Amino acid sequence: MGNTEHDGRFGLRPYLTPMGAWALAFGCSVGWGAFVMPGNTFLPLAGPLGTVLGILIGGLVMLLVGNNYYFMMNIYKDCGGTFTFVKHEMGYDHGFLSAWFLCLVYMAVIWANATAIPLISRYLLGGLFEHGPHYTVAGYEVYLLEALVSVASLALAGIICAIGGRTTSLFQISCALVLFGGIILCASAIFFADAFNPFGVIPAFATEDVSHAHQVMRVIALAPWAFIGFESISHSTEEFRFSTARVIGIMFWAILAGMCAYGILSFIAVSAVPTGFDNWVSYVESLDSAKGIEALPVFNAVYTYTGKTGIFILGITTIAGVATGLVGNMVAASRLIYSVARDNMVPNWFGRISSDNVPVNSILFVVLLSMPIPFLGRTAIGWIVDVNTIGASIAFAYTSLVAYRVAKRDKKRFYETTGVIGFVASVILILYFLIPNIWTGGNLSSESYFILLIWSIVGFSLFHYVLERDEKRRFGRSTVALLVMLFLVIFIAMLWFREESLDVSKELLEKLNNYHVKELIDNGITIEYETLKNTSDYLTKMMNQSDRLMQRNSIREMIVIMIALIVMFRIYNLIHKRQREIEVEKIKAEESSRAKSTFLSNMSHDIRTPLNAIIGYTEIAKKVGNIPEKELEYLDKIEASGHHLLALINDVLDMSRIESGKIELDIQCADITEAINNVYDLFNTQMDMKGITYNVNVDDVTDKYVMCDANRINRVLINLVSNAYKFTASGGNIDVKLTQLKTVDNVATYELKVKDTGVGMSKEFADKVFEAFEREDTAGDVQGTGLGMAITKSIIDMMGGTIKVDSEKGVGTEFVIKVDLEIASDRDILNQDIDIYSEDISFEGLRALLVEDQSINREIATMILNQYGISLEYAENGKEAVEKVVLQGPGHFQVIFMDIQMPVMNGYDAAKVIRSLSDKELATIPIIAMTANAFSVDVKEAIEAGMDGHIAKPIEVDKMLKTLNEVLNNKEADS
Repeated sequence: MGNTEHDGRFGLRPYLTPMGAWALAFGCSVGWGAFVMPGNTFLPLAGPLGTVLGILIGGLVMLLVGNNYYFMMNIYKDCGGTFTFVKHEMGYDHGFLSAWFLCLVYMAVIWANATAIPLISRYLLGGLFEHGPHYTVAGYEVYLLEALVSVASLALAGIICAIGGRTTSLFQISCALVLFGGIILCASAIFFADAFNPFGVIPAFATEDVSHAHQVMRVIALAPWAFIGFESISHSTEEFRFSTARVIGIMFWAILAGMCAYGILSFIAVSAVPTGFDNWVSYVESLDSAKGIEALPVFNAVYTYTGKTGIFILGITTIAGVATGLVGNMVAASRLIYSVARDNMVPNWFGRISSDNVPVNSILFVVLLSMPIPFLGRTAIGWIVDVNTIGASIAFAYTSLVAYRVAKRDKKRFYETTGVIGFVASVILILYFLIPNIWTGGNLSSESYFILLIWSIVGFSLFHYVLERDEKRRFGRSTVALLVMLFLVIFIAMLWFREESLDVSKELLEKLNNYHVKELIDNGITIEYETLKNTSDYLTKMMNQSDRLMQRNSIREMIVIMIALIVMFRIYNLIHKRQREIEVEKIKAEESSRAKSTFLSNMSHDIRTPLNAIIGYTEIAKKVGNIPEKELEYLDKIEASGHHLLALINDVLDMSRIESGKIELDIQCADITEAINNVYDLFNTQMDMKGITYNVNVDDVTDKYVMCDANRINRVLINLVSNAYKFTASGGNIDVKLTQLKTVDNVATYELKVKDTGVGMSKEFADKVFEAFEREDTAGDVQGTGLGMAITKSIIDMMGGTIKVDSEKGVGTEFVIKVDLEIASDRDILNQDIDIYSEDISFEGLRALLVEDQSINREIATMILNQYGISLEYAENGKEAVEKVVLQGPGHFQVIFMDIQMPVMNGYDAAKVIRSLSDKELATIPIIAMTANAFSVDVKEAIEAGMDGHIAKPIEVDKMLKTLNEVLNNKEADS
């Protein structure tokens, strides 16, 4: 895998060194947030010691997850990271789900870093960019110039990423080294100058009201947020210039460097407390109201101990952190989108790569999508960033789960264990933030829930879009993935409604309390501070009780909904499974039908070939003079048996083709009364010999020329009369009557009755007489396949007619057919074919090329054709035929009789080659297929190959002569 081709170019080019990969992993996981989170997030939750312990344990959990990434990266070496692992092991449904939430993570980190530069200027540069038009979003004042600076930083990062290769890698390495080095330098200036003792910080934890273990857990829960990005190199696996075996070491050093950075900066944040505060606790509690550099504990401490020099170094370090976050996450996001595009989940435009093998369109999309974000304000961006932990944890859970599944399959116990631990830890972290107050401090804001809800709904909609255009049917296979998506939407919607309700309740209680306080004051009642505090504590207690009650109700509601969803999807799954089984059965039936058709076609050819010899030699033998009467009788019986065998074969093959829908009507102008009279002539002698009175009546037909398939009508008549003949004893009657009932708009309704006084049928058998292979027990001594009536019914159905049977045991049977046929026009009547007979025609002097690989068939054809003055030359395959035509030149052959199934080159190919000859006279030599491939589709294929006619084996002389005459006449007319 890897380096696959897409959109006309080769895939991603290897350029990443181990150092470059480390810079990506470290730079993505430790960005601008590392300088803000210690003071504003970690310390209020757990204090300095709790923060360090939480970061240490959280880092170890990330190392376990990183081990799962390493395991999977050595199996699947394409770009795409979690998406690639999951799509291969769990299917594209789960792959889409993981990619969708991971994409939000990278985008949110990019947005957070892009808007950090103006924020830094507010604290350190006195609001350098706070100029120009401004407005307020969610309490945050947005200045146009600040937003433009953020947009410029996004554009610059996009350009660096688009250049790609060594340039991007060197930039990332430089910034990552500056970031880590700057942190170490600032820490050295504080810790090793006897200015601060990190081991003597008091208090070590944030509060005594919450257990120390619980405080540590709060920080552990933030590990995905803090370290997200260490896995970003999994999206660049195709770009490694080193073995993936080194990935685990790179991730280890990246996570370790991140742990050191967060731990060191947390201690720096509490190393200096501004004047007026008793300790770091009171200082951190007042950060919301602090101004300037004091609002950032890390910067305040560095300034306190090192002055402006330290601030300058820390400022450069912070800019480097912002740069690594922007470039690193932009690289990760673009490779993820590129990987999704290669699987045609999004338009191919996203998968286009530049001449330098960089996915430039994916990078451009990330930049363009990010540019409006700075105009929303830092508060709104904070809501988006809040959902990062959930998105990252979903990706970690998926990667750990597939690592467990693969390890279990491959019996690799170590990775099986790390997979289980990583999956369980990730699920716990998801629940910690997703379910409000499952542990204290773990809930998101209502705005964050709303953003997560919108992202889930958009993801659901995009999945629907992908599913509709999934021509390869890769999506919609996993009920679990669909259940997870639906559950997320419903669950997050409930949580959002709950948080909104709580916010409204808090606001109402606060207003109510303020109103009562104001009323008391207005009435001259003095309220002591202790009373106000007690009232506030009581309201808080009531709100907490209400919160817990709503949480319990929400959990109960969610359990009920979950059970209903599981049951619903189980039902859906059963229905879907049955539909799949039906589809599989349908496919098997179609394959069986194709196999049967192929087999029967081959059998038709293989059986007709020896029959051609039997019937052909019999006909030739009968024309030899002085044959004793007894031997002539034997030959007549052989010929009759041969034709009977051919009829049986035709019954089986025609029924098969009718069932598969491969038989079509050949509509031409024909005399329908002639078809009736022909059948009379065919059976008249047999009827006389058996002593049956045989009557045919067509007197009531006014319009005898109609548009119909005369051969199929003839087949129906033969089946009905033959059946009547078989089951009518000597002395009986058979009456055939054709009546024209009515004519409307040039369409006439004809009724055909075939009535006999034979043995008749029972009512039970009469109901199923038209079913294939059905024969009544009393017909055991009568020859037949039991297919004649089924074929008759099928042909009448194809013609849009009806057929009914009326029969009584011992009395006789009557078949009644009604069919509507279009009356032929005068032009059709004038152009209809005129039959010719063997005794009326001669082709003296005609030279033909007979292309036939079977010697027996050549001998029979030669004997038949020589009788009519045709001289023959021979070829045993299509290639030899082409060579003879070219060698003999124009005018030598007047016609070619071409077999189809031959070695070296078949008849179809030979005809195509002849038709493509540059010599026009050679290219237009009449070619007639003379083959045992006798179906209508075979006739069609012969015409499509450039042949002029078709003669089926066994050869029927009259039909052969008629076809030859038509072809030669058409040739003369064309010339």
